[in-house]
Amino acid sequence: MTPKTDITVGGSRRSEVVSAIIDTGFDGYVCLPIQVAEKLGVELTGRTVAVLADGSEKVEILFSGWVEFLGKRRTVEICLTTDEALIGTGLLADCDLAIDFVSGTVDVSRKPSKRRKQ
Repeated sequence: MTPKTDITVGGSRRSEVVSAIIDTGFDGYVCLPIQVAEKLGVELTGRTVAVLADGSEKVEILFSGWVEFLGKRRTVEICLTTDEALIGTGLLADCDLAIDFVSGTVDVSRKPSKRRKQ
């Protein structure tokens, strides 16, 4: 079982609902297949060096777009992939994630924000 969840991603041209793999080893926000990014019209913003799981480094080109996830829309940096869409821990930072591999279910929910007492 590969844990996935739906996100809405957009750029300057359009938006699209994408089923994305939940990748807890990826500390960014979103990786999109090149074909999807082209359709959306995400905009080139720069580059960064990513450290891969095997310790090797790879230069990643970064794009700007937006993502809507669990009712929250935000502008994010997007990297490209030739495979499937991914969401990383940047997008999951304020969430609870539960994966039940026996039943094949994934539950992602936003943690309620803690308010300070006045």
